[in-house]
Amino acid sequence: MDWDTVTLLVLAAFGLAGLILTMAAELLSKIPAVIEAWRRVRATWRGGDDG
Repeated sequence: MDWDTVTLLVLAAFGLAGLILTMAAELLSKIPAVIEAWRRVRATWRGGDDG
């Protein structure tokens, strides 16, 4: 294995890690909005109003 291959593998690994971390952060940032929307749906379904 030559240095060019090693360099490309390292760059690819870091790129993939960055992509995964970015996607995880985006997903985690949306969880509170999803929970709030679910609570509104349940409240509407029951005929009440939670907020």
